[in-house]
Amino acid sequence: MITSHRNPLVKRIRALERKKQRQEEGAFYVEGIRVVLSALEREAPVELLVYAPGLLTSEVARSAIRQFEARGGETAAVSDDVFRAFSQRDNPTGLGAIVAARLHPLESLPVTPDAIFVAASDVGDPGNVGTILRTMDGMGAAGLVLVGQTTDPFHPTAVKASMGTLFNIPVAAVERMDALWEWAEQHDLFTIATSGRAPRDYRDPGYLFPALLLLGSEAEGLPADVIERADRAVSIPMVGTASSLNLAVAAGLLLYELRRQQP
Repeated sequence: MITSHRNPLVKRIRALERKKQRQEEGAFYVEGIRVVLSALEREAPVELLVYAPGLLTSEVARSAIRQFEARGGETAAVSDDVFRAFSQRDNPTGLGAIVAARLHPLESLPVTPDAIFVAASDVGDPGNVGTILRTMDGMGAAGLVLVGQTTDPFHPTAVKASMGTLFNIPVAAVERMDALWEWAEQHDLFTIATSGRAPRDYRDPGYLFPALLLLGSEAEGLPADVIERADRAVSIPMVGTASSLNLAVAAGLLLYELRRQQP
């Protein structure tokens, strides 16, 4: 039982809150019964389970720990006080995991005739990335591609917002938009750009599949050259005083409209 706040494992979990540390280690920390069980069920590369026996009341979670140990997985028990100290939640349930941070190669994303992909270019808010992943999982999207300076999908806020769906949706990353275009053209993806200035309503019929939905940064949106190159540019009508919707909300509307129009 780890009871010291100075224990190396405790220090490591705290350090993994920082992007630099996550990149150096190639790992990230997740917390919560639903998220950790999702990682185990999806056979994510879980390095270590950490738990607080006094806080963990779920028998399902306790059973998952025993099964993980039986397969040779490493676990660490910590005191309730120590767990609360590094927890990122107000009312921790006593279960966390350190997981290897692995992105999928772009070429490995499964392109099927009805697939829907999302590309997020220079998106800065990790909460938006996590929420988009959760929405993608809900409507059965095939994969997320992070372009340019898009935020780390393993950021604690992104992981929390994804509600465990980070382990269900394959995520790839490319540094430049050119690589995305090349991949999209190779697989004959119908590309949809989002822009508040686009004259076409996102509900207009005629989407083709497989499809790639392009999302830009919260502040600037997509560059003009990307909008012009896409097969279709669409906007969401606004009638109030706000000029745009939250990015994750807009992504949800667009994704479910694409799902609705699938043959």
